[in-house]
Amino acid sequence: MADYAGDFADSGNINWLPYVMYFHPFGYRSDTVSTDGSGFRYTEARNRRYSVADLGGMDAVRVIAGSSTVFGIGASRDRHTLAARLTENDPRPEAWVNFGGRSFNSTQELVLFTLNKHRLPKVEEIVLLSGFNDLGLARLPARMRGEHGAFFMCRDFFDAMSKKTPSTFTSWLRGRGEQEEDEAPPTMAAQIDYAAGLTLRHLDAWRALAADMGARLTYVLQPLANWVRTTGSREEEALFAELERRGSFTETYGDILAADTHRTYAERLRAGAEGMGVRFVDLAPVIAAEAAPDRWLFVDRIHFTDDGHDFVAKLMLRTLNGG
Repeated sequence: MADYAGDFADSGNINWLPYVMYFHPFGYRSDTVSTDGSGFRYTEARNRRYSVADLGGMDAVRVIAGSSTVFGIGASRDRHTLAARLTENDPRPEAWVNFGGRSFNSTQELVLFTLNKHRLPKVEEIVLLSGFNDLGLARLPARMRGEHGAFFMCRDFFDAMSKKTPSTFTSWLRGRGEQEEDEAPPTMAAQIDYAAGLTLRHLDAWRALAADMGARLTYVLQPLANWVRTTGSREEEALFAELERRGSFTETYGDILAADTHRTYAERLRAGAEGMGVRFVDLAPVIAAEAAPDRWLFVDRIHFTDDGHDFVAKLMLRTLNGG
């Protein structure tokens, strides 16, 4: 995790791009994470190494898109991300390509795919695993949310345009300074309403893209540790306690961790997705039904361990394929 929070997240290495705002360092190499010349994470699986911009002549692929959980924060190597574990555990021949964008909202996820769709061969399947960031960002001031949703570091963008001193990228990752001091956050009901509406609007665009490509589309609501089980494994609880001492995730997002929030948000997304003919999967109860209480799955409340990635990838494949 130090590798993800250090040089890789340094503001000097982040690439500031049109339309998606920011993206991972280009051509980055470390023992933990590597990216191609366009910033997409490499996947290592089936004795090959590939990425969105470096597919090596593949004739067909499957795509997993989303934000940092898909990118693979928490994986100790490129071979332990969800894309890698899906590829290794899937009996079908097509490899899974990592379309994850760290700290992306649903707008950025859609734009990233749209801008890079031309790089792909035949796409058999798209899984969009997302949901937390839109909800977490829905509490930001209305002037930052606008029509298309707030994004991480959006205050820095607006402050830079008005010549104010920006914060650091790391401070945003820790959830600090995201709420205007003079504006109370919306109620949780209002946040759910806003986030679900935004997510479903973008999902309809994904639906149109997938239909045009002849690809099967599934929306998977990403699991949070507290949505899976109220008390984690011994290792998880120790990590959560340490992270609270360092940054207080629950002070900023604690209401999102509540079971009622999860249930209401999932129901809204399910109804909207199924109403437009898109398959919806709430992954948290799927994991809860299969995970032993002492199984260490999460490195924080959002991201998985290596074993967690493999365990979840197998459950996703079984769920997606009706097993």
